[in-house]
Amino acid sequence: MFRFIASFILVRLAIIVYMNASLFASAERIDCFPERESTYSSYSKEACLARNCLFDDNASTDVIQCFLHPNYGYILQPDIQQTEKGMRLRLRRNQAIVSMFPEPINNALLEIQYYTNDIIRFKLYDEDNQRYEVPIPLASRSDQVSSPQYEFIYSSNSSRDNISSFAVQRRADRAILFDTSPGGLVLNNQFLQIVTRLQSSHVYGFGENNHDTLKHNVSEHKTWGIFARDQGTNWNTNANNYGSHPFYIVMEQLPNSDSLPSGNMHGVLLLNSNAMDYSFSSLPSLTMRTIGGILDFFVFLGPKPEQVIQQYTWLVGRSILPPYWSLGFQLARWDYSNLTHMQMVVKRNRDAGIPLDIQYADIDYMDARKIFTVDPNHYNGLKEYFAQLNADGVRTIVILDPGMIDDKLYYQPTIQGIEEHVFIKWDDKSTLVKGSCWPGDVFFPDFFLSQTYDWWSRWINDFRRVNVSFDGLWIDMNEPALFDTNNDAPWNWWLTGSNHTLKCPPNQWEDPPYRTKAVFRYDGNDNRAARISDRTMCMSVRQGEIDLETGQPKYRHYDVHSLYGWSQTKPTLDIMRSITGKRSLVLPRSTFVGSGQWSGHWLGDNDAEWHEMKRSLVGMVEFNWFGIPFNGADICGFGGTPTEEMCIRWMQVGAFYPFSRNHNVQGTPDQDPASWSTSAVAIMASALRIRYTLLPYYYTLFYRAHTQGSTVIRPLFHEFPTDKVTLDIFLQFLIGSHLMIAPVTDNGIRQVQVYIPSSPWYNYYTGSKILSPKQWITMAAPLDTIPILLRGGTILPIQGYANNTKFSREQPFGLMIIMDSDGNADGELFYDDGESIDTISSKNYFHATFQWSSKNGQLTMNIVQNSYAHMSNLILHSLAFYGLDSVPAILHVNGKQFHPTRRPNTNIAEVTGLQLSMSENHIFTSKSITFAIHYYLLLGCFIIWVLQGHLFIH
Repeated sequence: MFRFIASFILVRLAIIVYMNASLFASAERIDCFPERESTYSSYSKEACLARNCLFDDNASTDVIQCFLHPNYGYILQPDIQQTEKGMRLRLRRNQAIVSMFPEPINNALLEIQYYTNDIIRFKLYDEDNQRYEVPIPLASRSDQVSSPQYEFIYSSNSSRDNISSFAVQRRADRAILFDTSPGGLVLNNQFLQIVTRLQSSHVYGFGENNHDTLKHNVSEHKTWGIFARDQGTNWNTNANNYGSHPFYIVMEQLPNSDSLPSGNMHGVLLLNSNAMDYSFSSLPSLTMRTIGGILDFFVFLGPKPEQVIQQYTWLVGRSILPPYWSLGFQLARWDYSNLTHMQMVVKRNRDAGIPLDIQYADIDYMDARKIFTVDPNHYNGLKEYFAQLNADGVRTIVILDPGMIDDKLYYQPTIQGIEEHVFIKWDDKSTLVKGSCWPGDVFFPDFFLSQTYDWWSRWINDFRRVNVSFDGLWIDMNEPALFDTNNDAPWNWWLTGSNHTLKCPPNQWEDPPYRTKAVFRYDGNDNRAARISDRTMCMSVRQGEIDLETGQPKYRHYDVHSLYGWSQTKPTLDIMRSITGKRSLVLPRSTFVGSGQWSGHWLGDNDAEWHEMKRSLVGMVEFNWFGIPFNGADICGFGGTPTEEMCIRWMQVGAFYPFSRNHNVQGTPDQDPASWSTSAVAIMASALRIRYTLLPYYYTLFYRAHTQGSTVIRPLFHEFPTDKVTLDIFLQFLIGSHLMIAPVTDNGIRQVQVYIPSSPWYNYYTGSKILSPKQWITMAAPLDTIPILLRGGTILPIQGYANNTKFSREQPFGLMIIMDSDGNADGELFYDDGESIDTISSKNYFHATFQWSSKNGQLTMNIVQNSYAHMSNLILHSLAFYGLDSVPAILHVNGKQFHPTRRPNTNIAEVTGLQLSMSENHIFTSKSITFAIHYYLLLGCFIIWVLQGHLFIH
């Protein structure tokens, strides 16, 4: 029996060892057939071998069976060139291994550029043929790279036919940040692949995708697509959305540790605009594949999290400083039915005490959904109503789509657009590319053309002057989005009367050899294999100015597809600023690397589902990494009908989105705050009241984002990078570095588990000190409360509440002083007129710093810059202290005395009625109760002594 048991154990161990070895071997394999998950992929052993890949007959279907030959790759040539700012290596493909796809690039150049001391760039491109490169502006590389914090290492593997690999290493700690030693470098005309070993499994970023967690699970071996397409966050799972952001970050780990974070972070940008996908292995490794252009990488060394984002946004462009009014609460819905309905919704919200700063008009305001028109029946009087809202301090934004209806007889935007050659054409240079969208058959402008800017500017200007005024523009459908491309008829044919759809011809651009996850993810949706042009423009059409060498437009849509929204955004902002003379706001749906310097972004079509609320927290943080901090999701969900409890909880968390807008789809009930019960309205108004008091803090954070590239919303690990627990947390988030929101994101929940990463933190409402560092605590979260915590060591500027920012900006200021463990705190306030274009460059702003020391009992307000004249009309009214062990008896400032008191039922000490000018420096000194008692006792003794002496003399 003993021998039997021993044999059984040995067999089991052997099986486990074999399975682990197989899994490890699988993790090291480079997948040759990523699309095998699709039933339309024709995956088989024969198909694998036809790609000149290897096939493992013994591997189970849940691991990689079809894999790249380990000796596939490139061999380093001996003539290494040193350049002024780096080096250039020549690579030749190992032709002993046949390429997996047609048209391999046999001779490649690897160019290394020392970009700055903290950024290194390397490009892999064809030595023999010029290829498309992404035409976006970047910050120029530094003239002086005197102390590069990195090393570029290259080597050859003699056991693998001398296949070369390279790595980027940080000098300070020798951490390897990018490492191609696993192999898998493939360079073909329409398939480029690179594999890097990850420094740790703590990897984040890439977008735009509907991620369900902030950190990627590398053990899932998932593949994700990146390609701009009209697909919302509600498109099930593992879907790509509207924009393209091939940027990722890695929280690094200590060597020889169980994934313990070192506290350092690096980021990597693949500057490529073609359709691509990315996948992970548990090695851990990352595989990136794209179907055009070149491999152009930037590595950002940080090493601290905020530094990485600052380096990235320095390169691609700092984010906008949004107009102050855009930080207020906003209302929209698709299909108010008519102007009366819109007016009723606005009135009931204002009557109910819901603040409102922006009112939107969605496509239902148009006549037959044609842009630059107003429905004369349902929206007659819109111009006058919007003017009335403006007078009341409410700003207005209207939606514009790029698709222009095919009406060559009466619709002047199309007639003039054809005359001025602004629309995308087929290669014959005369036939317009026509697809289907909201109004029916449409043409699409080419925003890479200078004449399109002139045409677009003229029509926006005329529309705003004649039809309806607006303060900003919401530009939608700019992936570009076309209905049912390649199908028989558009879904909305019964509304438009046309069954025309765009049909894309078969060719190498429309049907590339590798279709990427952004395509094969949707195989079968139309009972066929998906095509890259589905729901959008044909890839083979050309765009841009005429190239004098070729006589053809400069770009193929195949290359610049994901730049369509990007190419529309800056012109639109420039036009609005030119028309209004103010900062304005443009809100595009499709974004690309660098879009944040001209716009914000809403996270697109979501649903009234609890998991969509959670997804919004992921998207909000990711877009801060992508350099677009002004973002947020449709509060209460765009599609479907929320329950009252869901809408309450979503309004609570949405009150803290940087972009805070309630919006929903046609055919659903109203879900604006005032449409709910009286108790629900009160709860929603309470959350918005907190937001409005914090707007000076938000605005100051946006000033830092605009000037330094910092994030506004950030995950906990940005501030606590050595705490492993924080690396997986995304249902708590930070506003700046010192304000934590821990929202309820599930039905029926009345308490939340909150991780406390340090000490001390304070309950926003009560001032209670939380001394539980690196512990989970339970916080009460009744339906009327969203848990908010304040981190010790900061001073937050606040301002009085009003029903919109026009009036809140006239309210008195206050300071929330939150002590750290040493009794100190500091903060700042940036303020200007809220909408001028060049306040920073012209220095027409106010900037003050604040400092509190418990040891000295002193608060200092120091004005650094004050060229905003209106600041002299505003006052500092109140102080609120969190963390004082005892309340000062007296606060002295400017020869006046104030007596702090405890806010009822809290541990918050406050002073009100200061009436101090915000345009002057102030020093507050405090005396504790104990000190005051000693002072008065001594004074009393002195008086008695004097009196006694006086009596004795007499």
